[in-house]
Amino acid sequence: MRINNALELRIAIEALEAKRQLQKHELISQFHETADSLKPGNLIKSAMGNIMPSAVLGSVLKTAGTVGVGLLTGKLMGGVAGASTGGKLLSNLLNQTASRTVINNVDTIKAYGTAIIHNLFKSKKKQL
Repeated sequence: MRINNALELRIAIEALEAKRQLQKHELISQFHETADSLKPGNLIKSAMGNIMPSAVLGSVLKTAGTVGVGLLTGKLMGGVAGASTGGKLLSNLLNQTASRTVINNVDTIKAYGTAIIHNLFKSKKKQL
């Protein structure tokens, strides 16, 4: 761009200053996004998303849910299971039913878990 007179020079300077201001705001915005992504909660969330694909996460949830339900029903039915064969049968039946419920509803449980994680680690946008 050739500048031939003072008016064109003044217009070019104003355009460059406007461009500089825009770049400054973009740089500040990018800095805030980068700083937010480096917070420990966001690093953990990002690492878990990169490490565990959806299929692996589903099987991990199934296993963890089954083990958790098994431990919970074992604690709840602990006194009954030691009493008699009928108590042990009832405890095993309850354990299998609860485990099957977890396995059949892993997508729902995963959705609720994801929502909880997003709510716990959601970024708080600063008002400008």
